[in-house]
Amino acid sequence: MTSHQPLVVAAAQAAGPCPPGEEPQWQARVRALAVDLFVLGDVVARDLQRLANATKFPATLLAVTVEDTSTRGVLQLRNVSGELEVIRTDRGDTDAGTAMTSRAQSLVGRRVLVYKEMEALASNPMHKARVAVHLMDLGPETDTIGEDEAKGHVLAAAEGDKDVALNAWQEAELPEHGPVTAAQLGQALVRLPGGRRP
Repeated sequence: MTSHQPLVVAAAQAAGPCPPGEEPQWQARVRALAVDLFVLGDVVARDLQRLANATKFPATLLAVTVEDTSTRGVLQLRNVSGELEVIRTDRGDTDAGTAMTSRAQSLVGRRVLVYKEMEALASNPMHKARVAVHLMDLGPETDTIGEDEAKGHVLAAAEGDKDVALNAWQEAELPEHGPVTAAQLGQALVRLPGGRRP
């Protein structure tokens, strides 16, 4: 048995039974599927290597926006210490970046286990950016966030501009006083300038 025979068998199974009289077309389909599976194996191996090298931390995913300049998804997270963390996805013009932004959007307001790697910037290899390579859903966030902490996060994300922070808070229709949910805080964060919603 050659090393590629299992791949050919898998491709043949994926192609389904060969219709009578269509052997050449069926064989071409099997060949194309086998090549796709071979390439996919390399992609999966790289993805698994990234996961193996990634550091992990639990957090609550508050908001997801997209940077206009890089097309990367920007994830705003609240870590277990209550601090706001920002981490990016791969570029939005890659399959990995698009898929991660979409997955992150579906997990807003939930607790997640973030798999993070440090990636050297193309513009300056001496500087590195935090990149999310995987998000594991840990379930809904049931704890609320205190008023002072929540308003502090919005103000910090607005770079200290009180008017911008207040406008985002009011546009999100958050209560003037009292605690808010993670999803509510996220609604204020996505209304700040600098990013667009996915």
